[in-house]
Amino acid sequence: MPYPSLETIAERLSEQLRCEQEDLCRPIVQQVTRGKPVAPAALRASLQVSQNELEQRLAKLPPDVEVDRAGNIVGLGVTLVPTSHRFQLGGQVLYTWCAFDTVLLPPSLHVEAQVQSTCPVTGQPITFVATPEGVIRDLSPASGVMSLIVPAQRSDCTRATFCQQSLLFQSEQVASTFLADHPEALLLSVEDAAYVGRLVARTCSLDAT
Repeated sequence: MPYPSLETIAERLSEQLRCEQEDLCRPIVQQVTRGKPVAPAALRASLQVSQNELEQRLAKLPPDVEVDRAGNIVGLGVTLVPTSHRFQLGGQVLYTWCAFDTVLLPPSLHVEAQVQSTCPVTGQPITFVATPEGVIRDLSPASGVMSLIVPAQRSDCTRATFCQQSLLFQSEQVASTFLADHPEALLLSVEDAAYVGRLVARTCSLDAT
């Protein structure tokens, strides 16, 4: 069964992944990418809303949003909590929930990132540089590929159903065991995944402009 076009994949992902509260998601992601937890009080001040309204809006965020013991937000796509996807902006070491985030966030934030992930089959590192323009540089190994599942509906966009199925593999051959267990998954070159990320980023820019 042939894959849909990259443009079709991007269109479907844009529909399902777009944050429904961009004015809330944007400052959260921006602050986390600076390596700092997001205090609810700071959000309340920036949004100029009451405590009650803020709590109502926070409750509508995805249930996977990570908070620390003090109640500060530390993860929303990009996270301060270590995962298998290391995401470095300048000297700031961060992590992402899934492999696709590593190629979605650079064009969304207009930043360049150094990425190091781990192949779940071989345990070997996969590294590359992701640019704001959606270009991949210095991919090692050059045969690296990314798995991706296009959610059927927004409720499927959770870490368990989406993020944990988006992984980086050393090669298409290595990924074959994953595909056997996940026939609904797509397998893209890292370059094609970055192109999809750039298209999706057009609909969910997270920078300050």
